[in-house]
Amino acid sequence: MKLTLFIKPFIWLSIICYGLFTPSGKLPKTSLFQIPHFDKLVHFGLFFVFCLLLFRPIKKLGKNHLFIAPFVSIVLAAILESAQHIITSSRSSNLYDFFANTSGILVSVLFFHFWVSDKRWEKFF
Repeated sequence: MKLTLFIKPFIWLSIICYGLFTPSGKLPKTSLFQIPHFDKLVHFGLFFVFCLLLFRPIKKLGKNHLFIAPFVSIVLAAILESAQHIITSSRSSNLYDFFANTSGILVSVLFFHFWVSDKRWEKFF
């Protein structure tokens, strides 16, 4: 079934949702979070991986994966970022977080196109 192609992106999306909607008081208190703007790196990485995981299933369906995967990722990033303050009272929407999400998505397009697509290790995504 075609939905089984999307198991990895769905699992990663659930991890993203868990991280974005966890109340800020329940997030771990580690020294990494004391680094200025570390949360932007986290947003970048989460959506970099998410978009990367979407490329292969969409490509297998014969669709324009270099357009559809980033488009879906950006739409989901916008929805999740705007819903963050609605679902949790201790979190807020942040335009800079959305920019970090979008940056991760755009870098994943370049990474997939130049270093993953049609290479031996594409099957890992």
